[in-house]
Amino acid sequence: MDNDKVSAWYPGHVQKAKRQIRENLKKIDIVIFVLDARAPVTTTSFEMNIFRDKEKIIVLNKSDLANKDYNILWKNEISKSFPVLLMSKETSGKSIINLVKTSSKKGNPHLAVVGVPNVGKSTIINKIIGRHRAKTGSQPGITRGVQWVSVDGIVVLDSPGILYSEIYSKEIAAKLLLIGSIPVENLNDEIYDIAFNIYKNVAGIDKDFYTFLEEFGKKRGLLKKGGTVDFEKAKNLFFKELSDGKIGQFTYDTDFNKFWEVVKNG
Repeated sequence: MDNDKVSAWYPGHVQKAKRQIRENLKKIDIVIFVLDARAPVTTTSFEMNIFRDKEKIIVLNKSDLANKDYNILWKNEISKSFPVLLMSKETSGKSIINLVKTSSKKGNPHLAVVGVPNVGKSTIINKIIGRHRAKTGSQPGITRGVQWVSVDGIVVLDSPGILYSEIYSKEIAAKLLLIGSIPVENLNDEIYDIAFNIYKNVAGIDKDFYTFLEEFGKKRGLLKKGGTVDFEKAKNLFFKELSDGKIGQFTYDTDFNKFWEVVKNG
């Protein structure tokens, strides 16, 4: 990662979710770390040390938006140290529950789902809980307003834990843009350029950013009066479609050593 730091987007609900996790930490037995399969290094938080004494499971979410070959490589690599699940829209909650049960050393384990913003934590919680969403009853030490839900032999914290590194590099910011984990609007122009160059190298594009956006804008009909391309709209739509997987399936993190470095430092 480069040494030129960028301040993180850090809204109030992130702080609230982190507080809830800390207040319920003693009750948690297993933590599911949700990573984006397209950027497993980028979405591995430096705050993992909060859960250093807990059992850990890694879910590589949005695998249907990532490169299939790298999905297998990442799964094989991470499984050297952690139980891991490749997850897409089609993955059932039962698959997650089964992995938790086979991985847990404790009966009736308490489970928390954590990760950086917009990697799909709430979707995973909803898949696990399904129609079972209901309070399990008042338990000592449980924070008011936080629900624990019992499902098929496990107890799930019905609130996603949002982790974040408070400072991150421009490269990380660019990759978060590529996977849709930070808003497209109002970023520094340099971040857009870095993000495009990362995409360009992965996708094998041989064009500069300006030329690419001009052609993209024309194809999408994003024109101003006089027929010139509206570059702002073209840029925003391009990154939105790319993060949604409409332009292709790409993996932006391919360095296994960096992953283990972040895990170790976390």
